[in-house]
Amino acid sequence: MGQLIERDPRRFFNQDQRSVLYDRAEGRCQKCAVALSDGWHADHKIPWSAGGPTTLENGQALCNVCNNSKRTDMHFSDDFAPRPFQREVMFRVIERIHERQQYTVVLAAPGSGKTLTYQALATNLLREGLIDYVAVFVPRTALAEQCETGWMVLDSNKNIQGMCNLFDPMKRLGRVRHRVNETPLTSPNEHGSGFVSTYSALVTNEEIFMLWARRNEGRFLLVADEAQFCGAAGDKEDGGTKAGALIEKLNEYARHTLLLTGTPYRADNQKLILADYEPDPSNPKKMNLVCHAEARYSDGVAEGYLRTFELHLTDARISKRTLGDPDTGSGDSLLEYNLSDDGDDLAPALRDEKVWKPLVDRVVVKVRDKQKFNKSYRGLISCMQQSDAKKVQKYLQQQYPDLRVGIAVSADTDAPQSLADFKVKPMDILVTVRMAFIGYDCPQITVVGILTHYRDGGHLMQLVGRGLRVWKEMPARNQSCVIVAPDDPKMQGFLSLLREEQEQGLKLIDERETPEPGEEPIEPVQPMLSFVESAVATTTKAASNEVDVDADELLLIEGFKVMADSGEDASKIKKILEMAGIQVQQAPPAVPAPRTESTAPETPKTERKQIGDINAKVAETIRSNLYARGVKPDAPGYQDAVTRVTAKVNESAGYNASQANTVDKANSRLRAALALRQEKV
Repeated sequence: MGQLIERDPRRFFNQDQRSVLYDRAEGRCQKCAVALSDGWHADHKIPWSAGGPTTLENGQALCNVCNNSKRTDMHFSDDFAPRPFQREVMFRVIERIHERQQYTVVLAAPGSGKTLTYQALATNLLREGLIDYVAVFVPRTALAEQCETGWMVLDSNKNIQGMCNLFDPMKRLGRVRHRVNETPLTSPNEHGSGFVSTYSALVTNEEIFMLWARRNEGRFLLVADEAQFCGAAGDKEDGGTKAGALIEKLNEYARHTLLLTGTPYRADNQKLILADYEPDPSNPKKMNLVCHAEARYSDGVAEGYLRTFELHLTDARISKRTLGDPDTGSGDSLLEYNLSDDGDDLAPALRDEKVWKPLVDRVVVKVRDKQKFNKSYRGLISCMQQSDAKKVQKYLQQQYPDLRVGIAVSADTDAPQSLADFKVKPMDILVTVRMAFIGYDCPQITVVGILTHYRDGGHLMQLVGRGLRVWKEMPARNQSCVIVAPDDPKMQGFLSLLREEQEQGLKLIDERETPEPGEEPIEPVQPMLSFVESAVATTTKAASNEVDVDADELLLIEGFKVMADSGEDASKIKKILEMAGIQVQQAPPAVPAPRTESTAPETPKTERKQIGDINAKVAETIRSNLYARGVKPDAPGYQDAVTRVTAKVNESAGYNASQANTVDKANSRLRAALALRQEKV
C-alpha cells in the first residue's frame, strides 16, 4: 500500500557522478546512441519524483532530445511509497529495457504487492514514454476483476476510486478493463490505459489478442501474473499449456514482459516459460530459477506487510484394512498408524467426518479468537473437491446457526460475486476449493483451514498466503495468521520451509533420482486391495515462526485463554508464561461468542459488470412496459413486440446492446427505455 513518499534529499547528480555516468555510457546517449554534446542530461531511471535515488545505479546518460521526450520538466506528486521489493522491480525492469532485454522474472511470496508493483511500473514507463498500454494476464476471472476494481473505478457519482489515487493524476496509468473477447481491447483514443484478461480467455480468443499485439508492437508492457500457472497443464480456467505458448508469442510484440511468479517452477513442476535456470551450487541435480528481483516471506515479516503465523497440526489415528488373497489363503489384515508418521492415505482420512469436523471446529474457535480483536476478522477453509466444500458449508450452518458462512466453487455461476462480497460484507468463514487461493486479496482473513491433500509447497504457500497479508486497519505487530491443518509429514515439511525459507523453497517435490546408466528399472509390484476403514482426529499441537507448543501445553493454554477471555495465539502466551515462570491449570473448551451486525458497503463492480447490469435493466424495462400495456409473454407476437420496442430504444439511444461498451452508452439506452413509459407501443 502507500504512504507519503520519501524522496532523496539530493535531487541532482554531482560532478563526480556525471563523470562516471559519461564514461560508463562511452560518451553516447543510452537510449539513441547519439554522441553526447555539452549539456547532456544525467537522468534518473526511476524518476526522482517517484522515489528514485540519486545514485549511479539509478543514473543514465541521455542526450537532450531523449531526456526532453520523457518530459523531465514535469515533477509528479505521488503518495506511493514503494517497498524495497517494488522499488527493485521498477529499477530492474527499466535497467533491462535500456539493456535491450526482453523480459524480467520476479519471484515473490503471496502478499508482496505484485499487482500494485506492475501498476506502478506501468505508470513510470508511461511517464518515460516507453509504452502506451499495459496488457495483463492472470489465472482467474476473480483476479482479473480485482485488478480492474482495485486500480481505478468510477463510483455512482463518477468519482475516481482505487489505488490509482496514490499517483499524480497529471500522468498515471488509466483504466485497466477486464476483457474477454471484446474489441477493441483498448481504445485508440485512450493511450496510457490497458486491459486484464485470463489465460483461458487468451486461449479461447487467440486472434483478438494477437491482432491487438501486432497493431501495438513495441508499445506495451506485457504482464504474466502468477506465471507458475501459465503453461501448466492445469484446469480449464488456468488456460493450460497453450496459454504458455501464446504468452511467448505475445512477448515477441511487447516492449517488455514482466513475469511474476510465486514459485520457481510451474504448477506441473516444469520450468517457467521464458525463464532461465542454473545449477544449484550445492546440488548440481537441482536447477535454480534465475530471477531478477525477489520478495521472500521473511522480507514481508521484517518489513511489516506480512504476518507471522501459528500452525495448528491435528493428528489422526488411521485404521487401514487390506483384503486377503483367496489364492494364497491369507486373510484380511488391519493396520493402525498415526497420520503424523505416514501421510499416504491423507485424502481418504480427510473425508472421514471424525477427522474433518474437528478441524472445522478448530477453525471456528480460532476465528472467534481473532474477532475478539476485531469483529471483521474472518476465516478461509479450502477443501479437496466441490462436494467436500458443500459438506463443510452444510455442517457449519447446522452446527453454528449464527455463523455467517459463504461458499465459492467453480460450479456456481455466482462464485466470482461471492468472492467479491466476502471481502466487504459482514462474514465469518468462506468455504472454497481453489477459487480463493490465487491472488485473492482479503486481509481480514486471519485463519486458514487446510482440508486439502495437495502438498506442493507452491500451492500451500498460495493458500496460507491468503491469511498472511497485514490489514492496515490494525497495527501490524498485533496481527498473526492461524493455520489449521492435518499433522502429516509433508505438512511438517512445509512448516520447516516457512521457518527456514530454503534457497529453492516454496516447493515440496520428492527428489526423482535418475537411474545410472546400466541400471534396470524396478518392476512395479501389484499391491493387495487396501482401503482406509476409519480415521479419527486425536491430538493437536501448534508451532509459530519460532515457538513449538506440544499437545498437552496447547490444551492447557487454550483453557487458560477461556478463563482470561483472551484471543492471543497460544505460542505468544507460552512465551509470556515461560518468561514469568507461571504454571497453568486445565480449563473447559472455548465457547463461541455472540456478535453484532454492521452495515455492509457496496461491492465494487468492473465496468463490464456495470454495463451488463444496465443492459439487464433495459431488457426488464421493455418487458415491464409491454406487460403494462397488456402484451404478455404468452401472447401471440410477444417476441416480435420485444424486437420492435428494442429497435426503437436502440434507434433513440444510437446504440444497440453490443455497441453500448461504456457505462455512459448503456445508460443512454436505459434512459431511452424509460422514456417509453409515456409513449404508445
